[in-house]
Amino acid sequence: MAFKRKGRRKGVKLIKSIPSVVDGIKFKSKLEVYAYKELQKAKIKFKYEEDKFNLIDGFPPISESWEFRYKKFTPVKNTIRAITYTPDFTCPDMRWVIETKGRPNESFPLRWKLFKRYIHSTGKPTILFLPTNRSQVDICIEQILKL
Repeated sequence: MAFKRKGRRKGVKLIKSIPSVVDGIKFKSKLEVYAYKELQKAKIKFKYEEDKFNLIDGFPPISESWEFRYKKFTPVKNTIRAITYTPDFTCPDMRWVIETKGRPNESFPLRWKLFKRYIHSTGKPTILFLPTNRSQVDICIEQILKL
């Protein structure tokens, strides 16, 4: 009796966003393109993926870490890389941030939570928008225009 394999196959992409190029800018999804065009249409000043935030600093390991690699356990002494976050659209004075997410991947909720903590630690009030479709992008733009 043959059984069906559950779960995703190795090498199969989970998120099927369609990259596009508009005005010489490479966007990762059609939702980002829509937000870009609508922000321009509303004459709102913004930056696209220019601000990068260091959420957690990298560090050198001080203890041993044995991990299963290359079909055997081996000691790993690599420097731990920093966790960074680059939102899709930011206001020049950081009054608002738009992160378009059609279908978030498995690591996004943690990064988003860390980004919220980072914003909280700055003490500067920043409005965060997380639209998942075009109508939500329109609502975000209406709210930004009210600011």
